[in-house]
Amino acid sequence: MNRNSSPGLGQWITVSLMVAVSLFLLYKLYQYAGTRTDYPTGLTIGDVDVGQMTPEEATALLTERYLDAPVILYHGENSFDLMPAQAEFVLDFETMLSNADIERTRQDFWSGFWGFLWGRPVEVNPVPLASNHNIEALRNVLEEIKSVVDLPAQPPQPIPGTMAFQYGTPGTETNIEASFADIEAALQRPSLREARLIVEPKDPDRPSINLLTRLLVNRLQLFEQDTSGMAGVFILDLATGEEVNINSDVPVTAIDLMKLPIVLETYRTLNQLPSLSQRQLISDTLGVNIENTSANELLAGIGGEEGPYKGADMVTTTMQRLGLVNTFILAPYDAGMPAGKKTPETPANSVEALRTVPSATMQTTAEDIGTLLSMIYYCATGQGGALLAAYPADDWQRECLEMLDYMERNKIGSFLEEGVPPETTIAHRHGWAGDTHVDAGIIFSPGGDYVIVEVIYKPEWLEWELSSPLIADVSMAAYNYFNFDDPYEGELSAVNN
Repeated sequence: MNRNSSPGLGQWITVSLMVAVSLFLLYKLYQYAGTRTDYPTGLTIGDVDVGQMTPEEATALLTERYLDAPVILYHGENSFDLMPAQAEFVLDFETMLSNADIERTRQDFWSGFWGFLWGRPVEVNPVPLASNHNIEALRNVLEEIKSVVDLPAQPPQPIPGTMAFQYGTPGTETNIEASFADIEAALQRPSLREARLIVEPKDPDRPSINLLTRLLVNRLQLFEQDTSGMAGVFILDLATGEEVNINSDVPVTAIDLMKLPIVLETYRTLNQLPSLSQRQLISDTLGVNIENTSANELLAGIGGEEGPYKGADMVTTTMQRLGLVNTFILAPYDAGMPAGKKTPETPANSVEALRTVPSATMQTTAEDIGTLLSMIYYCATGQGGALLAAYPADDWQRECLEMLDYMERNKIGSFLEEGVPPETTIAHRHGWAGDTHVDAGIIFSPGGDYVIVEVIYKPEWLEWELSSPLIADVSMAAYNYFNFDDPYEGELSAVNN
């Protein structure tokens, strides 16, 4: 039996396949060996795929994605390009490429080849982004954007022809601190490089005390220009201590305003609770009664055996002790200058160009009376104050509360009362003489308690038709300032008259 020594077809096919496979493997091995100098397939640096790239190629790609691509900042409907360089944003290439190289060299050759052969790269750890930026440089960019597109809130303004204020206009304000997080996150993304600035509404400020002053100055100047008179106003915010002072240091005839110091001195000199007759005198002095008899009887009681002139001296001494240096009374109402005395010089009446002709025996200023009212208020509400500091041995709260109670009963339907809603609690003392009209009180309003004193002077004769609307207008303006969210319109203001 003969054997054929030549290989058969099957053998040729087998050998051919083995040779082909070997050549294929050698080729793939050659290919894989060539890739070992590059980063492994699937490697990412900062979420950017750098597989099969050289360090130079990876650096170029990271630069393109992170350093050359802007972050789009949205501010409402506006958009701005933020270049990374503006925020001094930089990449730490040395750290990132070093970590990438570790991932390249830590792979086992044959395991890596097997994965390469089957298209299943060996899993590698992603390299995190290593970056830094200058927060102050970024803040400067945002401040510049803010200055361009933020809308400032418009402050309240007086309503022309009225004694009220109109609301300001809301604005917008970029919250830079709150915007940082989204911007920083966008800087560290290779795509979707967008961020929204946090834009918050900005409500307009409430009217300031200066705005109230400006409104009142305009109103008072009309009166002064038309009459050659003088209008003084003192307003004190009893919560904040803010003041309005318009001619508040000009001396005027004290008339009924002096009855406040007289009653205060009456309480100070009493050794016991007031009798019924004394209470009636106090009520008449602080109430609607415009007669001066009750005030003179209180002065007589203060002076004791030495009489009402002595009482007047004691009232003046107490005012000086309280720091009210422009307030004095030398004689009872409707009485002449006592023998041997003359009108004292005060800071108010010793100025060169005195705008009023105050009484020689009884003077005060809007500021002095307003300050006295604030002392009574703080005393009545248990907040201490100058009255208790000047006379610490006396328990003043009951007396101060009684004074306010008597003054609340003073209802005349005009002057300060006309400028506030009818239900508003107001403790005040008004008065008038031929050339001077006054009203001073404490307003207890929903928006805050405040002192308001108005003194109006016109040479020779002051008409009621001039003073009453003016005092009411100023009172209304003050009320609307303190109650900005719920103003009082009242009747038509006399501003346009």
